[in-house]
Amino acid sequence: MRSGFGNYILTVISPVFDGPEDRNGRRNRDEIRFWQLYLDGHFGTPPVGDFVVMGKANLDPFDGEGRHGVMRELLADRRLQDPAPRSAYGRRVSNPDHSGDPALDTADWSDPVPGNLRVDYVLPSAGLTIVGSGVVWPQEADRVAASHHGLVWVDLDIP
Repeated sequence: MRSGFGNYILTVISPVFDGPEDRNGRRNRDEIRFWQLYLDGHFGTPPVGDFVVMGKANLDPFDGEGRHGVMRELLADRRLQDPAPRSAYGRRVSNPDHSGDPALDTADWSDPVPGNLRVDYVLPSAGLTIVGSGVVWPQEADRVAASHHGLVWVDLDIP
């Protein structure tokens, strides 16, 4: 989708929960890997100028089920920036057995499994200036009716 400043790349990727065959986990890994291949130009012309990759990847870079390495690779891609949106709520409801920073969690699921995870992303291209970022959570009374996911936001300084 084109806008005045560049491209938005929206995505919702398969969940990772499944049985021992790990079919969903493998599909999730492949769908996340697709975006790096797309940026490499393997499926036509990659985005020109500034762009933002955003969506629900259903994969935490460290915790929960799934093939975490592929998410760490995407977050480390030199063409992207990780604004690392944080929230006090994530810290407050952290899972002590998780290794990732709980302030970065964007989904609040049942404890202890899967627990709270970072699965929603807004990743601006390296040329954009990030002004701020965070995660807004529904009020406690509305959380179950609203969503298990917080709203990830990123403010950009668009040239």
